[in-house]
Parts: sequence; C-alpha cells; structure tokens
Amino acid sequence: MNKRAALALALLLASAAAPAAATPQEMMKALYAWRQQMTEYNAAQKHAQTPGRRAAVPQPDPMRVAPALWKSVSGKTGQREVRLQPTPEEQMQGSKPRTEKRDTYEFEEEWAAPAVVWFVNHPAALAALFEGKPRQLSFYADALLDAVEREHYDSAMVAEGVAKLTEGANARAYKILEKIYTRNQDPVARGYAALGLSILLGNPLVAAEAGSPAMARGKRVYYLKQALALTPEDAEFGGATVSDIVLEQSYRLKHLAVGSLPPQVRVKDRAGKEQVLPQPGKPTLLLFWNPAEQVSAEMARKLPSLTQKYPGLVLAAITPAPDSEAEEQALAECGVESYVLDDEKGSAGAAYRVAQVPTAVLLGERCHVLYLGYPDMHLQAALTSCFQAAPPSPTAPRVRVGGDRPAMAPAPPPPAQGSDEAPALREMPEF
Repeated sequence: MNKRAALALALLLASAAAPAAATPQEMMKALYAWRQQMTEYNAAQKHAQTPGRRAAVPQPDPMRVAPALWKSVSGKTGQREVRLQPTPEEQMQGSKPRTEKRDTYEFEEEWAAPAVVWFVNHPAALAALFEGKPRQLSFYADALLDAVEREHYDSAMVAEGVAKLTEGANARAYKILEKIYTRNQDPVARGYAALGLSILLGNPLVAAEAGSPAMARGKRVYYLKQALALTPEDAEFGGATVSDIVLEQSYRLKHLAVGSLPPQVRVKDRAGKEQVLPQPGKPTLLLFWNPAEQVSAEMARKLPSLTQKYPGLVLAAITPAPDSEAEEQALAECGVESYVLDDEKGSAGAAYRVAQVPTAVLLGERCHVLYLGYPDMHLQAALTSCFQAAPPSPTAPRVRVGGDRPAMAPAPPPPAQGSDEAPALREMPEF
C-alpha cells in the first residue's frame, strides 16, 4: 500500500470514529420536547369546560427543557477580538479604546437562532440554570443579547422574541429592535420590531435617544403604521393582537404623550363635591396614590410642600374610592390631609393608564402633558422647566371635555432597507 492510499484509509477511519457534531440535532430535540409540552397544555386548556378547570391545568415547565437546550448551544467555538470603549471615568483619565479577546460560543452560530430566541423568551429558566452564580448569569444573559444584536437580527425566527425584547424598555433593546427593523428581510419580524420600537419610544428615557418629543412622536406614529402594514391580520404580540396594541398605543399618543392633551376626568373631594381635572390656567400635578402603598402615601403626605417651591401649582392627590370599612379607616389614618377620590370604577386611573402607584402627571397651563411617570428626578426637572418657561400666549386654546386634537409633527420615516410604502392592512386609528 503506497503512502497516499494509507493516508486516505487513515482519514476514512478517523471520520468513522469521530462522527460529525450533533449539537444542532440536540437543540432541535430539546425544542421539540418543549413544543410537545405546549401542544398538550393548549389541548388541555381547550377541553377544560370551566375557568376553574382551565386554571388547574399545569403550566409547561421550561426547566424540563432548559438544561439540555443550553448544553446544545453553549459550547465554546474559538475567540474573537472585541473593541471596548472607555467608561466616562476612564475617558477623564485619558484612556483610549482598547481591544481584547473573548470566547465565542455555539449560540452565536446561525443555526442556534431558535435556542437563543427561546432563552430570550424564558429568562427565568436561564436564571435557574445559574442559580447562586450571579456573575455567570449576567455574563451569559448579556452574551445572548449580544448574539441577537450581532448575528441573529436577520433571522426570521427572531420575530418570536421581539415582544420579550420590548419589555426591556431600555436603549439597548431599542437599538436591537431598530437593527431587526432595518435589516431583517422577513416582513413579520420587521412588523413586530416596528411595534416594539413604537412602544419603547413611549418611555421617556428611550425617547430621548430619538431627539425632540415631536420627533419621538412622529416616529411612534410611523412605526405603528408599519406594524399594521407588515403583520398578518390575526398576528399576536405578547399575548394580545397587534391591532389591539396599536389601538392602545394610539390612545396613549393622543392623550398621554408629552405635548398631548390628556383626558378630563371627574373626581370628588373629601366633602363629596365633584371636580373636573385638569382645568386650564395653572400648571397641575396629578399624583395617583394608594394608602395601602407606603411609598405613594408618603409622597402624597409631602405633596403640599411643593406649593412653597412652585407657587401657583395646582395639586391633586388621586386615590381609589374605598369600598370597605377597612379601606376607609386606612385612608383616614394614613396622614394625607388633602386628596380627591376616583370613582368606584377607577375611571381616572384607567384614563391615565396608571399601572402602578405612585404615578405623577404634570400638566402645563394649557393642560398639555409635560411629564407622566414615576415621581423622580425627571419630574423635578419637568417642574423646574415648567416654572422657568415664559408665560403662555393670551390666545391659549380652550380645553374641551374629551380634549382637542394637538398639532402633530409629520412622521419622518426612519432609514430602512427596501420599500416601506406598503398600504396598511388595517385601518390606522386617528391621532
């Protein structure tokens, strides 16, 4: 046997002894087990005849899948150079960008996109895998997001993780969704990303990345239209239909975005006299609070002190109407002397979409929204800006119950690959 034949035989024997890696197959096996769980759960829910029986159906257990799925995609594949920007403190010391080598992993490979999306959708399962190891958990959670941003943004599969990414409500999530929207060729993935971008722009911290409030508002409208145009009629996003979410976002844009005219609501003071809020003429601060929530009750007690710093500020501490003697007693004993009551249905809280207390709403002299959110340093900045602003024009518009339609800047279409001029599949709500 000559050397060439011997080498060929050796290679053949080596390939037979060391079969190709089965990592992708193991990933699909784990994901198939998860789909089986979901199929059985959905079938049990469908056949349960009462709400009680439906509630009794056990939820699918992600931890029956997570260990095998993680093992299938977490192997190291090599190293790559990463360029690191200096922190602000390092910049002050004259530090410059540097590069360092970092390990690469199988979940960065193109075939691993389904597993990455699964872990994005099940962060609690990832946390359980690294229970008691917070540094490792933080590293891998960040690495998975980095894999989405660098490698999987153009996968059609990433559409399934957009709703969970939107819950991040931070600048990084916005950047990832923007990349999906501009570079992914799948229309559904782009439509979901557009909806997520519009939702994230409702967060003041994220909206600051978009420029002025008018620019952020214009982008929100544009992205909502794109979400309707690019997604199917029955598409769901985080448990609700895209159409329903667009309607809700339309309401928030019309009534609750900075610069919009909010809904007028009716409340009652302690004597039972009805009031309509807001009224034009003076800046108004609404604080939604609850005597059962310690932090919000403490803020409501301190609210009157703001009138010393901001003379002319109208205050309204709005709390739910008590529906039991215990709640009436808690309200009487909480130490808040000046408050107004929402109605039994919680109409005022619902109109302002109050999801948690405390929530503050600052309105200008013309009743336009200046701030809506947690009463923190950003509210302080809005108050300072409001009382330093020039007095309003004497031709300020009268506010009607239900609100006037505010002027809206045209929506500048963000840069995107391909044509974005497709007609909306569903009617766009008015703003």
